[in-house]
Amino acid sequence: MARTSFEKQAFDAALCDIRIRTMDIAMRGFFFTLMGLFRALAVDGRIVFGSGRVPCLAAVVADSFCGMDETQFITHLKTQCETQLFAWDADSQTLVYEPEKQLSARAIANRENGKKGGRPRKNAITERNDPAQRHMPPMAISGGLDVQKSKPSHETQSPIAKLETNNSNLSKAKLREPSKEEINLVFRRIGPVAFEAAGFDPARDYCDWSIARQWASDGLSHGLTADEIERIVVEKVTVGAQRARQAGKTIQGLVMFRKSVPEALARGVVPPKKQTIAEQNADQAFIEALQAWQRNGAQGPRPDLKDFRAQVAA
Repeated sequence: MARTSFEKQAFDAALCDIRIRTMDIAMRGFFFTLMGLFRALAVDGRIVFGSGRVPCLAAVVADSFCGMDETQFITHLKTQCETQLFAWDADSQTLVYEPEKQLSARAIANRENGKKGGRPRKNAITERNDPAQRHMPPMAISGGLDVQKSKPSHETQSPIAKLETNNSNLSKAKLREPSKEEINLVFRRIGPVAFEAAGFDPARDYCDWSIARQWASDGLSHGLTADEIERIVVEKVTVGAQRARQAGKTIQGLVMFRKSVPEALARGVVPPKKQTIAEQNADQAFIEALQAWQRNGAQGPRPDLKDFRAQVAA
């Protein structure tokens, strides 16, 4: 199977990879020039300067990066490496294009299938399609008719089978049994927000969110915190209510979600916490500061997202 060309990888990265799209023009040009080097000099996704047919680093910089010395090249390269697009080893003078080392999803699946023996040949003879197996005479069994007439008893079940059944039941058992105080505390928290997420008005509609008590118990039993339970319940109720209204259905109450919410709590996939306006502004300020730092030739300390988030927390 043909490998993806470096030209296509560079083009796809420029369109889809946010790490490239947030770069300034100079850093993008540096990225495409590096991709050109890999197209001409790389072997297995890596370039070793001063080895084999690859010139030394100083000669490559002078030829391909006009107006840039070796120190400036290393500075820009370290910025590219922080995005995990490239990896640079100064001791061995080796430059690696990281995505080239990563296997595609199809390649990973093929390797896993290979570990299991791979796909059988089209006309391979197995136990199921072997013609010789279809006409084998029944084998004699010690005991004769008595054995054939005897039926297995449930009381004589194999101890190993019993053990497997018990282990299966234990795996489905609750992680812990929450107390009534814990359930009530979470219930009082998620009941009103679930009611509002379904589109009801607590001031005008009949406030019946008693089913949320069971949701609180289920979430605590699966080891979830109150905040995680609330985020799962609100996300599931909000999405379910929107779909019901789009289908022209009337939402009678939270009992409509009596199956979907417990299933979501059992899976335990917690939705990401929604950002506030202040947090969104902090992220945008970080992106602008990072772009300004790149335009200035990566001079001074690199902006850190944690500093901008800390200002919001303060």
